[in-house]
Amino acid sequence: MGTLSGKPQMLKEVNSSMIERLVFDNGPLSKPELAKRTGLSLTTISKLVDGLEKKARLSPVGLTGKGAGRRAMLYETNRNSGCLVACYYQEESFFCRIADMLNNTLFEKRFPLDLSSFKKAINSTLTTIDFLIGKAPAQVKIIGVGLPGVVQPDGCLLGIPQIAVWEGFNLQNVLTNRYKKAAIYVENGVKCSAVGYFNAHLKEKYDKLVYFYVGNGIGSGIILDRQLYRGAENFSGEIGYMTEPRSMTRGDYASSGGYMESLMSDLVDYSTGELRQKKRIKDVIAILSTIAVNHVAVLNPDVIVFAGKIFDDSLIGAISKQMANYLPAGIMPKITLDTSSTTGLDGLIRNSRSYITTGMHLVQSNGLLQQAARIA
Repeated sequence: MGTLSGKPQMLKEVNSSMIERLVFDNGPLSKPELAKRTGLSLTTISKLVDGLEKKARLSPVGLTGKGAGRRAMLYETNRNSGCLVACYYQEESFFCRIADMLNNTLFEKRFPLDLSSFKKAINSTLTTIDFLIGKAPAQVKIIGVGLPGVVQPDGCLLGIPQIAVWEGFNLQNVLTNRYKKAAIYVENGVKCSAVGYFNAHLKEKYDKLVYFYVGNGIGSGIILDRQLYRGAENFSGEIGYMTEPRSMTRGDYASSGGYMESLMSDLVDYSTGELRQKKRIKDVIAILSTIAVNHVAVLNPDVIVFAGKIFDDSLIGAISKQMANYLPAGIMPKITLDTSSTTGLDGLIRNSRSYITTGMHLVQSNGLLQQAARIA
């Protein structure tokens, strides 16, 4: 953390970012409510909110509820201050959406992703984004892309067999250099799904979630204490690389997506997301139960979510029953199924939007204001 003491302009930007995030997540909010939530004085809040309103980042939407006391103006994110473009990889295509700054959908469509060569994959991606920017009714402030595999902190793609031509490629740099007026956010798709599902269904009741996806590959997204957990190199959730003692003498799995990935690819057709042979469903149950139990032992989540075409209530029930054989009574998390096709795209949009509104926030430590790490 770097000390911000003595840097008034930096403090103003940090506080403005904090206010904008609070309004986006919890709005509409009044100036007194913002002062209460942030610990800043009402005078400071008033100046910052007025500044954000002048920049068209916040807009007044009416007064607080009826009552005898003095009513205050409520503010929310200005939906007309810009647009967001999101491209989420699904089954060799991009599921795309244009949204306003309140996450309202303005346009939605699927576009093909040509994976026949590195160049064609890039060109089809840029052509899609160019079309969406041209379609947007306001300036595109954020471009978000959700992909399989690991998106390392520097933006390089790792362990991405579904788009093998992009292994080691830094898509984030290419997009940043091409679309200079927009913030660029590239994230693992299953991590986006975890965020999307948690915020849509669980955030009012739970703190910890593990989201498992099996379809065009396998992966998981982890929510700990209501925040997406990425790990030191953004490698968390790469369950394809999980192993067991019997696999340790069978060769090199690192270059092929991992040991568990190889087991599941024999059972699930990654091009369609469907089971290859229904008679091998017991093998699927055994593998997924093992992975889930190990996650419970390490993370102890409130909820485990399964997603993908292979899942139905019967399979979820069989996995739960198998897991119960290995976990103490009372430790079993809630097990559920996500059947929505938009969860990942919803999460990508939420994370992309948060990426520019979170910015920096303040913590008080020994009398000094400090810059805390960006979170999304």
